[in-house]
Amino acid sequence: MIYLKPITLDNINNFKNTAYDNMTLEQKEEMITESINKIHNNMYFEFLVVYKNDVVIGFMNLFAHSKHIISCGPTIKDEFKCKGFGFEAEQLALKYAKDKGFTIAVGGVDDNNIASIRLHEKLGFELERKYSNKQGRAIRLYIKAI
Repeated sequence: MIYLKPITLDNINNFKNTAYDNMTLEQKEEMITESINKIHNNMYFEFLVVYKNDVVIGFMNLFAHSKHIISCGPTIKDEFKCKGFGFEAEQLALKYAKDKGFTIAVGGVDDNNIASIRLHEKLGFELERKYSNKQGRAIRLYIKAI
């Protein structure tokens, strides 16, 4: 069974085999502290741990763009990818966000990230537009009412 829990400093060593593994200890501590305080850049932010039967299999970050709009981004550990856990975790995160009063979810997805594109489309997100970000990467912006 998949479930989400807010991150704590006890989870600082659970980033192995994720994109967060490259962060410094200080960066990890800062991110966790911001999640505990539920604020980043003066906006709501929360970082949740994705568990399966008490084993950390990934993370889900939630970041508010406004009072009603939120992005939910899953990061599943390499050894647990392609098993449907990202889908389940995102479903739980969208419900969690809806329960907090958010009504619209958005997701910026790299144009070459086929797995994330499929995930968003499977979850019922609609492609709003394509654009290039500040680094020149092609991005797809997905949107969904929750």
